[in-house]
Formats: sequence, structure tokens, C-alpha cells
Amino acid sequence: MADDPAQYERVSGAPTVMVDAQLTQARVPLDRAGEAFTVPDASGRLPIVVLPDQPFRIRNEFVIGGVILLVVGFLLDLQLALRGGAVVLGALSIFLGVFQSFIVAVPEGAQALLLKSGRYSRTVGAGRHIVPPWIVVSHLVTIREIPFASAALGTPTRDDVRVDLELLLTFRITAPERFVFAISAPDFDEVCLAATLDASRQLIRAKASDEILDLGEADTASLAATIGEALTGYGVEIGKVVVTGIHPPLEFMASRESRRLASVQREEQTDRHALEERLLADRQALDRQRITAQRDLIELESTNEALRLRHLEERLAAYPHAAQWDVETERLAVARALASNTRAMVQVGGGDIADALLMHTLREGGETDGPAAPPAGSDQRGGRARSSRA
Repeated sequence: MADDPAQYERVSGAPTVMVDAQLTQARVPLDRAGEAFTVPDASGRLPIVVLPDQPFRIRNEFVIGGVILLVVGFLLDLQLALRGGAVVLGALSIFLGVFQSFIVAVPEGAQALLLKSGRYSRTVGAGRHIVPPWIVVSHLVTIREIPFASAALGTPTRDDVRVDLELLLTFRITAPERFVFAISAPDFDEVCLAATLDASRQLIRAKASDEILDLGEADTASLAATIGEALTGYGVEIGKVVVTGIHPPLEFMASRESRRLASVQREEQTDRHALEERLLADRQALDRQRITAQRDLIELESTNEALRLRHLEERLAAYPHAAQWDVETERLAVARALASNTRAMVQVGGGDIADALLMHTLREGGETDGPAAPPAGSDQRGGRARSSRA
């Protein structure tokens, strides 16, 4: 059975909302404490504190039954066997009722707080313990990690953008006596929520809207330190804090997305422009290389031609008779070729016969391109006559 209400009002950000309590405590018999810590209630919550519904552990039903049997055995006039049986059963019943009160079973994952004369005595861990019945088990407290969620709604950032921030933290009760005697589980639910909301709002107000979406480990560590400082007086220790959700307004997200897309497009245009400039520069460099290569080729050909001519001049200067011999050999070859040509025109008396035959050959070769000019000092009509006489 839970001692806290199922729902209660809380203020989170600007609006007031109804939120389910997350931390609860239950009141059950001591021998059912282990089941209470592992079986959720109707709202799906596991209690973090269990209060035994009977502070004193003596089984009154066994003791009362044993007393009745002893009275019957001693006072009523019964047969000896019946009387003896009643006395034995009565004594056994009283023994069981009192003996079981010395055994305290603490479930795994919990600790039990013991009171002596109404004051805190000590804390015992999981297992079976022999505790006198005049020492009361007041609370059983879980030592497991306890999750707790919170949501700071509509908190303005440094540049006045309203943001919803959702957190999930875990904590452990490290000092059970401080926890149970300082506050109840439902009240601690309120205090823990207030501490997480306050830390969340401080963080959001210290951030700009562009920074709030990039919370990291340093921010969660700061949240854990701030919340832990606020709750340290209740004997709890914060384990870790996780940001489970950041929800800026939809208009802000749309604007941020538009700016991001515009930035990406500008970067793409810049990259494309840079690529085009590189291509143009490469093309110009290639054209310059091509022009330089052509100039180098022309200079190389000119150098080769000059070298060829210089070598030719050197050979002609070194062998002048050989050059004259080549010329005479060519003239003789032309004369022989013309001698077998019946159409040859031989110039008589004007010069050397080979020169005339050579001139005739030149004229014959030029007929396809048009009439050849007569040699200097020759008569066109006389040439025809002499040709016919020949």
C-alpha cells in the first residue's frame, strides 16, 4: 500500500501540469518486504522505502493461543493426558510466537533501520539477523540505483528562446537514517523535482539558443553537481544525469534548418566557384605550356637547320672539287637522258651541249604547267628551225 497520492500538482516552467509521483513508499508486513521491493504497485512504481505495519515482531496470535492452552491445562479438571497435551502445546505456541520475533530477515538490495527505546540504534544489511524483540525495525530502505525524470518546460535561453529540457538522473540512498528521518519518499519526490528543475533552468538561461542543442558531458556533470549539492542533506548521492530531450520551438528549428541549408548552399557555391577557377587556371596553364612547347619546337628546328647548313658549308669548303664533281655528274646524267629523247631541242653554237639539253629537259617538264620561257639570248623561231634540222 502506497502512502503517497497517485498524482499531485507541480509547476514545471510556465504552465501548471499534473504529474505522476515517481518515488513512493509502502506499508506491508515485515515478512513481505522483499516482495514489496520487487513488485510494482498499480501505478507501476517500485517503493524505495518500506514501513512494517507491525513495529513489534512478537506474534500475538501464537502467544494468546499458548496462554489459553496453559490456562485450560492448569485450571480445568481434565484427564492427565489432555492436561499435559494442553500445557505442552501452549508452551510451544508461546515459544514460537516469541522466538520468531528474534529473527529479522532483510531482503537483498535493502537495509533495515533499528530503533531502541524510540531512538535510532543502527542499520543492518541484507540477510537474517538476531534482534531482540524490544528493538523495533522502523524502515527498510532500498540501496539500488533509483531513476528520476524531470522536464523543465518553456524555460528561456540567454537570447530569450523558450526551450523544453528533459532529464533523467539516477541516485542512491547512501545514508538511510538521514533519509527516512529527514523526509518521506513522496516529499523527497517533490524536493528532487524542484532541484532538477532549478538546475535545468540555470543551465538553459546560461546558454544561447544555438548552444542549447549541443549540450555535452561538461553540462551534464555541472547538472549532477548542482543537483547533488541541493540533495546532499538527505543522505543521497547522484549517480549520473542524462539529457533525454531538448525541444526548442518549431519556428526556431525551422529557422535554424533554413540557416543551415543556406550555409551549406553557400559552401557548395564557394567550392564550385573555386573548382571552376582551378579548372580555368589549369586550362590557361596548359595553353601556356602548349605555346611554350611550340616555341621550343620552332627554335629547335631552326637550330637544327642552322646546324645542317653550317655542316654543309663546312663540307663544301673542305671538298670544293667533290661539289663540282657532283654538278658535272648531274649534267652528264641529264645529257644522257635528253640524248635518247627525239623531241629534245639542241642549241647549237650558243653554249655547252649539256646545258642545252638540260634546258630542253626543263622546258619539257614545264609543258604541263604552261609554256616555259626561252633561255636568254635565244630566238624562238630559230630554235624551231634548228630543232627541225636536227
